[in-house]
Amino acid sequence: MSEKKKRHYKSMTNPDYLGSWDFDKGESRVLIINSIKKGEVIGEGGKKDECVVAYFTTGLPMVLNVTNMKAITVAHGSPYIEDWVGKSISVHVEQVRAFGDIWDALRVSTEAPVKSDLKPKSKPILKKDSEEYDKVVSFLKGQKDKDFEVAFSGPNNKYKISATLRAQLENEHKL
Repeated sequence: MSEKKKRHYKSMTNPDYLGSWDFDKGESRVLIINSIKKGEVIGEGGKKDECVVAYFTTGLPMVLNVTNMKAITVAHGSPYIEDWVGKSISVHVEQVRAFGDIWDALRVSTEAPVKSDLKPKSKPILKKDSEEYDKVVSFLKGQKDKDFEVAFSGPNNKYKISATLRAQLENEHKL
């Protein structure tokens, strides 16, 4: 009998961004940068911050702090974000001392992954009558103040979604 994976409480506070809670112990992921943008991120308690966010070809985006941007600079030999697009990074979890305590934090390796490490993970297929579908609908309802394309980017990166289901979600988002 397979054991149901437990969810970290932080996965509920900001599910739109990659966090340490998304990784299994000792896991490292190779991600390919699709774009880097600056934008408003809403954190715990509704606190809004201007952050730099990396969007990947698959999966959730990641908020980049200075430490991780410096690591990307070292890994790819350029401090210019335009040079990072299309490049792969290796992300893992490290424990760091911050704010008087020890925390799990995402860290980018200062070494670029070798091409043989780049195995794209297939996304699960979103089905209408599933718990995941209900979560996506609930998420989109909470994003009514955002344009559908912006609101849909998280679920679209996380699941394979048919054109028919996408159109249905878009119509529900407009209601």
